Amino acid sequence: MRLLWLGLFTVSLLLAACGYTSRSQLRQNVNTIYIPILDNHTYRRGLEFDLTNALKNEILFRTRLKIVDKDHADSILYGAITDVKKLILLEDPKANPAEAAMTIIMDFSWVDLRTGRIIVDKKNITQQAEFIAKRKEDEGTAEREAFVDLAEKVVNLMEENW
Repeated sequence: MRLLWLGLFTVSLLLAACGYTSRSQLRQNVNTIYIPILDNHTYRRGLEFDLTNALKNEILFRTRLKIVDKDHADSILYGAITDVKKLILLEDPKANPAEAAMTIIMDFSWVDLRTGRIIVDKKNITQQAEFIAKRKEDEGTAEREAFVDLAEKVVNLMEENW
């Protein structure tokens, strides 16, 4: 029993020493955020809506920020999908894609609306997701997976400096 308590104490001490916390690592003076629909600089229409929703969901799930309208926001998250690429990895005997990868690239800026100061500005954030036709997956499946992973990357980058 003593060994168990010693082990738990050691783990607790290590977690505290390395700065681990379950709290959001965002700036404490930024409490609200406005997230307009992202820009889309690609030929693939509609992706901006899905990625915007993924970003909102990730921010609500992982941070303490409240998403509000622009008039009540401390900050704003601007973003743009700058490129979407499809790479065929494997074709079936009829030359149809059997396995492929979708790569989505975006830029974003998080700005403090009270001061106009840029909090985070990142370019060329890239996320790739694969799809396999035999699993009944398609481009849409890969895009949705990439959006969720890309939103997670954006929130990680928002927390990175804090």
